[in-house]
Amino acid sequence: MLLFDKRSFHYLAFFFVSLFMLSSLYAGTDGTIRGQVTDIEGEPLPGAQVFIGEISLGAVADVNGNYLILNIPIGTYDVTVMMMGYQKQTIQGVEVIMDQTLWLNFAIPVEAYKGDEVQVVGEKKLVEKGTTSKKITIHSEAISTLPIRDINELYTLQSGVVKVESRNQGIPDHEERGLEEIHVRGGRTGEIAYMMDGMYIRNPIYGGIGTGTRLNFLAVKEFDWQPGGFNAEYGDAMAAVSNWHTKSGGKNYTYHLKYESSALGAALGSTYDKLRGFNDLNFGLGGPLLIEGLTFWFSAQITDKKSFRVYKFDDIIYEP
Repeated sequence: MLLFDKRSFHYLAFFFVSLFMLSSLYAGTDGTIRGQVTDIEGEPLPGAQVFIGEISLGAVADVNGNYLILNIPIGTYDVTVMMMGYQKQTIQGVEVIMDQTLWLNFAIPVEAYKGDEVQVVGEKKLVEKGTTSKKITIHSEAISTLPIRDINELYTLQSGVVKVESRNQGIPDHEERGLEEIHVRGGRTGEIAYMMDGMYIRNPIYGGIGTGTRLNFLAVKEFDWQPGGFNAEYGDAMAAVSNWHTKSGGKNYTYHLKYESSALGAALGSTYDKLRGFNDLNFGLGGPLLIEGLTFWFSAQITDKKSFRVYKFDDIIYEP
C-alpha cells in the first residue's frame, strides 16, 4: 500500500512538472512591447530602464534609446520608465495582445528637483498598423455580458462560422465522440488549430475539440480568434486559430460567484421552468500563495439539467 502511494505521488509530480514545462514551450500566449526613450528634445537616452513591475519584466535602452521587452503574458499593465536625472513616467492601462508588438515611446523631461511622478493613461489604437490579418480578441468582461450559457458558444458569434454539436444532439451515431464540430468558411473542423494557453487541445483522432476541454466562464481571461492570415508558427491550421487564455491569481485574494436557476420561475407557476429544471453555478477563487511569487486561480462550474430537451415526442410534453 505504501508503494502504491509513492508511485501515485511520483506520477502526479511528473504530470505537473511536465505541464509546467510544456506551457512555456508553445507560442501564442504572449506579446511584445518595444519603443524608444528620449528627452523632450528628442535626444535618445541610453541606459533608461523600462519595466513592468507587476510581473517583474523589463529592459534597458541601448545607445539609440531603443528597448525591447519580450514574452509578456497577455493582459493590461502599467509600464514605467526611469533614469537618473530625469522624471519618472508611467503609462497606465497598456494592453498586451497575443502575438502582437506594441510600440510605446517615452519622452521624459529633466528632473531639476524632486517632483511628482507623471502618469499617462494608455489608450488602445482603433487600427493596429502592424496587423496584416483579421483578428478578434474578446476579454472576460465582454464575455460575461454576452447572452451565452456555454463558453464554446463564442464560436457561433463569429462571422463565417457554423457549429454542429454531437452527444445529445446533432450528428447521428457520433454521440460517443463527444465533439463539437466548428466549420469556418466551408473548411473542415480538423483545419482549425484549437489551443489553450498556447497548447494544442485538438482531438487527434476526429479533429474537433472534445468535451473534456471545456472551460467555465470564470476560467477564461481572453479569447483570441483568427480566421486566416496567421503566422507560419501555426503551420497545421488552414481555416482558423482559436486560443483560450486562462486566468491566474494576483497579489490580492479575489472571488467570483454566478448562479442561474429556473427554480424561481417554477415556484411562480411556470410549467416551462418546472420542466426545464435548469441550475447553473460558476465560482472562482484566486490570490497569492504562501510562497512569494506564486499565485493560484481555481474555478469550477456545476450544471444540473433535469430535462435537457423537451420535444414533442418526449414522455414529458409542455402544453401551454
